[in-house]
Amino acid sequence: MNPLKGLIMAISLITLLNIILNKNSKSLKKEIKLQHYIFGYLFILYLMIALEEVGFPSLFEWRRTLRFSQTVFSPNINSIPFKDGLEISGILNIIFFIPFGFLLPTLWEKYRNLWTTLFHGLFFSIIIETGQLFVKYRATDIDDLILNTLGAICGWLIFNIMKKIFHKLSSKTVVNISSNDTLAIKLEPYLYIVIAIVCAFFK
Repeated sequence: MNPLKGLIMAISLITLLNIILNKNSKSLKKEIKLQHYIFGYLFILYLMIALEEVGFPSLFEWRRTLRFSQTVFSPNINSIPFKDGLEISGILNIIFFIPFGFLLPTLWEKYRNLWTTLFHGLFFSIIIETGQLFVKYRATDIDDLILNTLGAICGWLIFNIMKKIFHKLSSKTVVNISSNDTLAIKLEPYLYIVIAIVCAFFK
């Protein structure tokens, strides 16, 4: 298992995506500024670190598990919210998802709406918690789902405070996706998550 390999794969794919986006934006006469690409690399770096830290399943781990005739499906589910109270790990979950809620509105205009960011924070958290059904010694926890989403909301709030201070920068990092855009531009936010998941799995 090599996290660096996964990160290199992810950065390479994001670079390819950026080349496509740059060509598409020129054909549409729609400017995507350098700052957007720079913060995009920060976003993929965050996603890869997040998936590594939470113990997202990988092909390497699955092969090792199957070699010992064990099952890759290892559910350990807590469906009762805060049955043990709020522990320090819960606070860390909130902190851990703040960059997610901060970087989405930094990069894309549509995430400057709170509910859109909240929904995608919940969606990414569901992906992580579902993945942990296939990782030994990891728990799929409703508490994590709630606190991760809360962390995304906190990140969104921090972004809105910082936007007032760094207004010029926030206008340069953002892309406003419209119905006239190419498929690559429309799907860019989702491609980041797909690329991170694929590279985390095949690292």
